[in-house]
Amino acid sequence: MTFRRVYHGWYIVFVAFVCHAVNTGLIFYAWSVFLTPLAAVFGGRGRVAGAYASMQLACAAYGIAIGRVVDRRGARPVEIAGAISLATGFLLLARVRSLPALYGCLAVPVALGSTCIGGLPNNAAVARWFVRKRGRALGFSTAGISAGGILFAPLAQFLIERVGWRDAYALLGLTVAALVLPPVLAFMRRDPAELGLMPDGEPPPSSDDPGAGLAFFERERERSVRPQVAVRQANFWLLAAAFGITMAGLSSVLLYQIPLLRDRGMPADRAALVLGATAAMGVVGKLGFGALLDRFDQRRVAAACFCLQAAGVLLLWLGPIHSGPLLACYVVLYGYAMGGNATLQASLVGEAFGRLHYGAIAGRMAPLIVVAQAIGVPATGFVRDLTGRYDAALALVVAGALAAMAIVLRVQLPSRLQELPAST
Repeated sequence: MTFRRVYHGWYIVFVAFVCHAVNTGLIFYAWSVFLTPLAAVFGGRGRVAGAYASMQLACAAYGIAIGRVVDRRGARPVEIAGAISLATGFLLLARVRSLPALYGCLAVPVALGSTCIGGLPNNAAVARWFVRKRGRALGFSTAGISAGGILFAPLAQFLIERVGWRDAYALLGLTVAALVLPPVLAFMRRDPAELGLMPDGEPPPSSDDPGAGLAFFERERERSVRPQVAVRQANFWLLAAAFGITMAGLSSVLLYQIPLLRDRGMPADRAALVLGATAAMGVVGKLGFGALLDRFDQRRVAAACFCLQAAGVLLLWLGPIHSGPLLACYVVLYGYAMGGNATLQASLVGEAFGRLHYGAIAGRMAPLIVVAQAIGVPATGFVRDLTGRYDAALALVVAGALAAMAIVLRVQLPSRLQELPAST
């Protein structure tokens, strides 16, 4: 009996899954758990929210430089440095005594570490190892984003209740190093060519046609768009606009979902359960949309995702939220769309611009999307404060998702036919 060796690209997917889970679980989902004790120490939620905003802006700024490093050196050294930086940042958070120290800690070691183990290097790595199966691979790797929410928010709450928020941060810092460094050191590699492999695990060219592999990499070099050229193309701005709009809406709904449900009379424990179910549905969305991306026109798949987002938010806006079936429909539609969004963004960047400069291009696009989120999230809170309801903000989210459908369909994608040499 012979056993087929597992393609090393799937180990890259595993590493990316772990990094996504740790990064998003601790930086995004667990933040809401730490918010209350931090606000009690540092003078209110507004001040602490400002520190978090400074971290987001710092992440966007770091992404431009880190994207170039990933393209030149690969994800491995970046993620090693990122794990050390994020672990150090969490250990420092356990000792901060002033608001400026909190701002500095979040904006430097935490933001730098988060950027270095986050979506930019991991999506770039997966995009280099997969072409035909890129959608499926990104679906599996980005499922870590939702898995991190399911795992780390309850873990953070458990630690805070047992040892307090300072020691909780210290323990989570050690957890970052323990979970991220071993798989990165063991498995992360820059490119299939380092191991004498082809993308997707395709067999190497036959000895009858030894130039086929070289021809593939020449085509790949010609097809890959340089960052300086990409930012002058309509595709760059269309993708930034489509995903900036949808990510602003998704972040706003997710962050205000529990307050919105509680405003409508839902008990806190049930509202938290709905949020957990939404995050769990996000895992299904990433896997489902990842499979669709490899089979259908990626622009149409993205448009379908944005349509589901609009439909889900429409139910949240207009539906009787205490109706069990309608609430379940909202969780399914919105959770599925939320999950697919990150996978779609990562795949479409690779599809539109190629593999070789993925990191630099994604790094230049990230600040635009972060700015959209930085506008959308506080604007939603402002609408609630001004009107006493979230209705106007939800209407804008629905309208934005529909606009993003029209925008993404205008993206021009090259054909993937003949990207890989034929195997014999």
